[in-house]
Amino acid sequence: MSYLLRFLRSIGRLVGNMFVLGLSLLPLTALLVALPAVSPNEAVLSDTVSPATTRLQRLLRRLGGVMAGLVTLLALFAFSIETVGRLPLPSRGQLGSIAQKIFGFPLVDLLPFSDGPKREVVEGKSPMTPKELVEKKRQLDRTISAGLDDPIRLREAQTQLDDVDRQIEEIRPNSSRLRILLDPEWGPLLGVPLWKLLPTALVQHWPFVFLLMYLLDLGLLAMIGKVPLAYNLRNLVVRWRIAGLTALAFTVVVGLLVALLAFVNGMYQLNESTGVPANVFVLSDGSTDELFSNLGYGDVDNILNVTVILDPTGAPLPSPVRIRQGQKKPDGTLEVLSPGRDSLQKGAEYLASKEIYFAVSQPVPARDGMPARRRLLSMRAMEDAIIAGAVHNVGLQKGQWFDRTGVVEVDTPAGKKKYIPCVVGEGIAGVLGEDANKPRLEVGDTFILGDMDWIIVGIMKAEGTTFGSEIWVQNRDTVTTTFGKKGNYTTLVLRNDAEDLKDAARSLEASRAMAYQLQSRYTQQKLKAYAEPDYYAELTKTNDQFLTAIVMVAGIMAIGGVFGVMNTMFASIAARIREVGVLRILGFKRWQILISFMLESLLIAAIGGALGCMLGALANGYEARSQLSGGMGGGKGVTLTMIVDYQTITAGMLFTLIMGRLGGLVPALSAMRMEILDSLR
Repeated sequence: MSYLLRFLRSIGRLVGNMFVLGLSLLPLTALLVALPAVSPNEAVLSDTVSPATTRLQRLLRRLGGVMAGLVTLLALFAFSIETVGRLPLPSRGQLGSIAQKIFGFPLVDLLPFSDGPKREVVEGKSPMTPKELVEKKRQLDRTISAGLDDPIRLREAQTQLDDVDRQIEEIRPNSSRLRILLDPEWGPLLGVPLWKLLPTALVQHWPFVFLLMYLLDLGLLAMIGKVPLAYNLRNLVVRWRIAGLTALAFTVVVGLLVALLAFVNGMYQLNESTGVPANVFVLSDGSTDELFSNLGYGDVDNILNVTVILDPTGAPLPSPVRIRQGQKKPDGTLEVLSPGRDSLQKGAEYLASKEIYFAVSQPVPARDGMPARRRLLSMRAMEDAIIAGAVHNVGLQKGQWFDRTGVVEVDTPAGKKKYIPCVVGEGIAGVLGEDANKPRLEVGDTFILGDMDWIIVGIMKAEGTTFGSEIWVQNRDTVTTTFGKKGNYTTLVLRNDAEDLKDAARSLEASRAMAYQLQSRYTQQKLKAYAEPDYYAELTKTNDQFLTAIVMVAGIMAIGGVFGVMNTMFASIAARIREVGVLRILGFKRWQILISFMLESLLIAAIGGALGCMLGALANGYEARSQLSGGMGGGKGVTLTMIVDYQTITAGMLFTLIMGRLGGLVPALSAMRMEILDSLR
């Protein structure tokens, strides 16, 4: 029985400590204002308070303290959200995906409703959940209302809709959750992910919100009352070795966090810079990545005549959207023609890049005693390099585009030798340059790939995009047959003629309308089409995986930092027990002792965190290699530039303040609880 009692007490202490650690994340001002909820006779905003002699008085003071604390917390929180919402921040925050994952559940999932009796599995398939049924119904409704030119596909969609409606009617009487999801008033509120109902600033820029709230909290603490800050500063100077070692732990943890976030930030920037809002990315139906796509040569030509008059909802567009046209000048440059042309003009070409994408395995030169390694290089065979450069907004930094002959003869000591000309991005030029002991390859340099000799005729100006990590070549049988891609394109990239250089949103809407037309209404071939920014946004799933892993690693490292601060503060308080008693005799209240030691731990954390941010900032501009993937196989090997910006620094400082708060509150509470006589013994 005694063992059980000790076990229950241990569990109780653990729960209590976890509760205290949770309170440490709240603003200290709100905790101080709520102090009467714990100690009804403790004064905070005034020097003295009349004692509460009856139970009713103590109860009222406790309730008043709780209400005052909640009001203060909500006021600080609301002010921070409103202020951050007015700042000129980007629409997508670096850590916004973390908030979306945490709050990715709908409120209806929290309600204790039944979905009715379980249905039997039919034809080896599990029955759809109420949420899946509603989503499927809405998708089919949109498809049918948009209007399909193909009567067979329209009939298939109508048949599927009838089947979904039948299932809904079967389970609707017994499923409260389904009735809520179908309700026109409650469904849009309770059936969507919770993060969609929260303020945008709180979801996308929550590090700014919490950091601003903590800074406001410190300002209010300075206004509330007297805290012995000089005493804390003197203690840090006297015990500088212990404080320095603790700050060093923060420096290492925060520095590593900033460097890892800089890596993810570089990947996000890479994706955002690559996708052109006016471009449509076309793959074959069912392909998860352009590496697995197969588009027939003849099918691609038919796509070029598409004209879009309806948006994805079936509403008429302000003006028809077609594929932009361009005309080559004698000097080899391309002139983009004005929009609104019904047919292909004489001497003009569609701004449509027909491409074959493949990944090539290349052996990496190994030093003596090192195991053999290989790398995957991204290669793109072009039908027309000038058109491709114009469509992708990629120019040349040096050299020239390869011509359609696809062969270059070079005089060598052994005689004339044939090389395959190629144009490379700046990133891959650096990777290949390492093999030749050079910073990067230049125009005229050669290398071997796939048992073929290659010569660089141009360096692309594509820094900050995925094309900076690619090799572009002419679409020739010699190349495509060697790498197993002969006979089909993998990718078709179209530039719509509704492009508006001053309004990227308008260009993107036109691209999405054209993508929907090709994927849902185009009857000559089944295709998978995206607005190009949406395609590269799919590739950020790799970034989200990296970000989740970084947060988990940071959380594990934070545990060590929290215990380090806690241990330092406990040791510091144990060595200053009598000093705490003297402070109480001098008139400092319990809450002032609490704030004093909390500020001391926060100061140690802030110094270490600031140094960590400075250390992590050294990673800014550093080049690294990674893999972009949509999570379904395939992907692209890329060279990216790590970016340390204000969002990364904000996340680092917020992280260090949270560690300081978690590690400082428990020791500060132990100092606050000391009685004057006990501390002076």
